[in-house]
Amino acid sequence: MPDDVKIFLPGPTQVSPEVLAQLARPMIGHRTAEFWALMESLSPRLQQLLNTEYPVYAYSGTGTQAMEAALTNAGGPHLLILSNGLFGERWMQAAKGLGLKATLLDFGWGKAYSVVEIQRVLEQDGFSSVVMVHGETSTGMLNSIEPVSELVALLPDVLLIVDAVSTLGGVPLYMDRWGIDVLAGGAQKCLALPPGVEPVGVSQRALERARNSKRKGYASDFNLWQEFWLKHEVVTTPAIPQLFAMDFQVGRILEQETLAARWERHARMAQRAAEWAQARGWAPVGPEDMRLPSCTCLRPPNERDTAMTVAALRVQGYLIDAGQGPLKGRVLRLGHMGDWTLPDLEGLLATLDQVLK
Repeated sequence: MPDDVKIFLPGPTQVSPEVLAQLARPMIGHRTAEFWALMESLSPRLQQLLNTEYPVYAYSGTGTQAMEAALTNAGGPHLLILSNGLFGERWMQAAKGLGLKATLLDFGWGKAYSVVEIQRVLEQDGFSSVVMVHGETSTGMLNSIEPVSELVALLPDVLLIVDAVSTLGGVPLYMDRWGIDVLAGGAQKCLALPPGVEPVGVSQRALERARNSKRKGYASDFNLWQEFWLKHEVVTTPAIPQLFAMDFQVGRILEQETLAARWERHARMAQRAAEWAQARGWAPVGPEDMRLPSCTCLRPPNERDTAMTVAALRVQGYLIDAGQGPLKGRVLRLGHMGDWTLPDLEGLLATLDQVLK
């Protein structure tokens, strides 16, 4: 495999040399004025990124750990988990593992949520929260938040928890406008950062719910996060190099490219991938009008083993993915996210054409 491999996975994605250089900055203490200055720079930038007035915490851990913190703090006594792919199923597994009572509303891989069915289920049982995936990379689908949030808004005791790991920074997101109580984002996808620190937005309702939670632990306690923040401190030692990188990269996104331009660039790449697929007889796994701007998931026009295509592309210096779960070896997943541009994607598609001949 060439040394200059181009990573078009559904995550992690390519990280620029400028961002990687931030990881090599001299270490600082996490209870120093220098660290607090870093957090005072990063915090308002993260609020802009999530379009929220609520606090946004930079959680040291994986996106899965950030979502588990959301479930234990804000989930409440009975969670309704919406699923149409691997990550909806994962949050059900996580809830069970954490000892939480949860009901899975499974629409099937690649199938759209039914708002009518969600409403019917919410009216039947005493749920305390709804958990949904915004960008389902296992199927390349974007699940609309607004129809779900409109239902949740009718139920004052129900909170909305959103997995935005694969969309934050690449897809329009409005935490406050859409009534999201906990929004867990990801670093290693649309933000084009190394994994390890995840932005987590927490509403006042979620903080209040967390006060009564019995399973939130210590390092993942939302109220401790807020209590320490007000004292200009953090609960535990964070991943400081990743915080340097995040502050630098989010600053570039907001102040140089702009968030709107970044959203538009992701949408254009998804459109181009769809055009390429249609011209060659490849079909999206999910509905065309639910195309995920950060990741395209395609079925081949024949029974081709897509793992062989992935292996051939790797030799040519490109990393893509051959699917997960029941779709493993049956689809191609192209992660056109982060700092990749349309010309970069054209290079991948041209090489893919050569491999498929």
